[in-house]
Amino acid sequence: MTVLHKPAKLLEFRGKYPNTNFIRFQWQDYSGVHRARVLIFDTVIDLVSQGNPFQAAGIAIDCTVTNSILPRQPPRGMHYAIPDWSTLRLSSHPGTALVMCALDYQIQDLPLRSDLCPRQTLTKVLRQARETCQLDFLVGFEVEFIVMKSSSSPSSTMTRCSNGLGHFAVSGFRDLCYQYVEECVNDLRSQGAKIQAVHTEGFRGQYEIVLGPLPPMQAIDQLILVHDYLKGTFSRHGYEVTMSPKPVATESQANGQHMHISLQPASPSLEASFLAGILTRLPSLCAFCLPLSTSYQRLGMRMAGETVSWGTHSRLVPIRKVEPSHWEIRCIDVTANMYITVAAIIAAGLLGLMGRESLTWPDLGIRENQHLASQSELLPRGLDEALEALDTDVGLLASILGRPLIDHFVELKRYENSQIENMEPQAVRELLIEQF
Repeated sequence: MTVLHKPAKLLEFRGKYPNTNFIRFQWQDYSGVHRARVLIFDTVIDLVSQGNPFQAAGIAIDCTVTNSILPRQPPRGMHYAIPDWSTLRLSSHPGTALVMCALDYQIQDLPLRSDLCPRQTLTKVLRQARETCQLDFLVGFEVEFIVMKSSSSPSSTMTRCSNGLGHFAVSGFRDLCYQYVEECVNDLRSQGAKIQAVHTEGFRGQYEIVLGPLPPMQAIDQLILVHDYLKGTFSRHGYEVTMSPKPVATESQANGQHMHISLQPASPSLEASFLAGILTRLPSLCAFCLPLSTSYQRLGMRMAGETVSWGTHSRLVPIRKVEPSHWEIRCIDVTANMYITVAAIIAAGLLGLMGRESLTWPDLGIRENQHLASQSELLPRGLDEALEALDTDVGLLASILGRPLIDHFVELKRYENSQIENMEPQAVRELLIEQF
């Protein structure tokens, strides 16, 4: 993390982008929502020069996806944003820069605490992997999305706008929406985003942007920048991009946010136990990877998978082995707090390594093993089941992630889920289109 004690880096950035008047101090809360405070650029320079902290908000990690606040007596206290200045970039909003932040919090005059911060938790897990197993990681994401527009239908305020054929069909690039995809990609590349490819996805009207591999923290920061540019670019043109899991109730296609993760260095002697650790805890990991009831509408072959299983080059299972020490985790969507999710997946893998767990699950990518698929344990069919599985595994996961973070996550998710259950399904769908 790059911490400034002098404003030279800020002045250099302003010299490069003289029309930048605002800086958005941004974090991702436990519900996956991006939240921020926007400060005037000159104010930021003054605060850095004086060594003063940046206040976030007392409710920084206490909000649900419905924008309600977790009931708490007494309130937690004050959160402080700790900007990582290496992430300073132009945002999609003209004249505004964006910097990703960690969060510390303080209750009255007690010492600052960081044990609830998703970003600092990931840093801690990565440090443990390096110190105990001499492992680093590369992570990349596949961002699936569709384009929506306002609808005159009395049953829905939004309808799908992008309509080109998917499944890599070139005709999808002739859809009028695609020009804004290209605009978005070009703007992101100008900000240093490592974008490898774009293609049409799904049956109709879906696109995918493939992000290149980076160390985990940088990969997630890049992912959030991509989200910002997708939402912001299309909004300027009068449309709404959504990466939400199931934006159109009547269509079978859904949006995932598949994650690629590889061990660095690749290690045949470690990869089996690392994968076993993840598979052993995959039902509980679903609480982080698929954190809303809507997320479970993606369960199925060729989407998020259905069972606790893996396979070489198989897209029918939740974990696809791409090459030695490199996997694609398919049971993830955009509603996840990705800092917590990646930390939890790596923590599960580390538990497998430390316990020398055996890989007893067959490779379902091998034709001779495919008849064994029906014997696999089912993934949770909803968030309540996933949270129950997390309760079962909480001890060992908490030894790496920290018990306060898991307890707060479960408390917020149970409260959030109770709110969503009282909403009409279409209202939930439209809320997720707006947020994600």
